[in-house]
Amino acid sequence: MLTILVVALQFLQGNTCLGQCPTKVSFSLPGALRQPACVTELNLRGQNLELLPGNVEQLRRLRLLFAHENHLRHLPDNLVQLDSLRVLFVNKNSLLDLPPTIGNLRRLRQLQIEQNMLTELPPSIGSLDSLRYLMSAHNNFTSLPEQVGQLTQLEYCDVSHNQLLFLPASLGRLQNLRYVYLNDNKLQHLPARLEGLTQLEELNLSNNQLEELPASLGRCRNLKVLILSGNQLKALPNSLGQLQALEMLIVNDNQLTALPRSLRKLKKLKTVIVKQNAFTPAAQRQAETALPGVKLYF
Repeated sequence: MLTILVVALQFLQGNTCLGQCPTKVSFSLPGALRQPACVTELNLRGQNLELLPGNVEQLRRLRLLFAHENHLRHLPDNLVQLDSLRVLFVNKNSLLDLPPTIGNLRRLRQLQIEQNMLTELPPSIGSLDSLRYLMSAHNNFTSLPEQVGQLTQLEYCDVSHNQLLFLPASLGRLQNLRYVYLNDNKLQHLPARLEGLTQLEELNLSNNQLEELPASLGRCRNLKVLILSGNQLKALPNSLGQLQALEMLIVNDNQLTALPRSLRKLKKLKTVIVKQNAFTPAAQRQAETALPGVKLYF
């Protein structure tokens, strides 16, 4: 026991971090770099930064990095050497790109890159096999790399308010996805095979250019909220009648003339909003008769 205590004391004396660090959170990069082995959280929010210096790689125990609301245009390539990093906030900057080897951040769980000037995600993003939350709204993406389908732990994906023209087919393989926001893009169609999205609870596809939906959408058995407003849909697939968990369906501003009869099978359906479509009075009455326990808004 005495030997163990002596070794422990020697370790503490030789490790100024453990002996002297008053906190593991830093609000300035110079302060963090004075004791780089101590800092696990660095908060640089709103400090008018135009760059992060390369020596940020010294913060080898860093788990949370908040650098949002600055003026960053690029991130240093050696940022990816922070292999303890779990959370990276760089939203509300002026980022033009991400490090091509960002996939090296194998422990990263949350990536927030909203409100930048990004046009693409590096293919290496598929190596972020711990990633659970991807927030990338309000950028300039026209597509997503096929490697997105490798993000097997992803639960929350927000790529709204971009310029997406299509989605990778691999998206339908993400079995842990629960919340997906693809609204306000330029999507004309969806991947044909979506049945792999077995945990999906909320899907927002509003304000795109969709003319039809794949039948496989009906296989997303946990879907509770489906938002399709502001598209060019003339009909909904009968397979929506398989969405036994569906509670809310919003399809405003389309070209629908009727609802699928299969919706009457959905015992949990509470609300259907179909304003600004092409329903005749007779079609409205038919829908109301078919869905007596549902609140319908025409």
